[in-house]
Amino acid sequence: MPLVHTSVQPETHSVPTGTTAGQRGGAATGLERRGRWWLVVSFLACPCHLPITLAVLGTVLGGTAAGVALREHTVIAGLLIAAVWIAGTARGLLLVRRAEREGFACRL
Repeated sequence: MPLVHTSVQPETHSVPTGTTAGQRGGAATGLERRGRWWLVVSFLACPCHLPITLAVLGTVLGGTAAGVALREHTVIAGLLIAAVWIAGTARGLLLVRRAEREGFACRL
């Protein structure tokens, strides 16, 4: 018996004009959730946690080439972690603000 392949079309989130906030809240709520997820994950990479982050990475990567690179280039690793924190925080705030502008999120 041959297998029948059905194509699945991706969902589109088009919002018809004249809808209320409750009817189109799904997409904006998703924006807010993703933004808050980015903020929480970025908190883990915060530079104020840098000694703890470097210690955990050194322990996990100990005995590997990545562990040696981390030990030899600690300043570069710290700068990279700080850059990840800045980028993640900016992305999270951007998504939350976008959801807020659309009127579906609580204010920060």
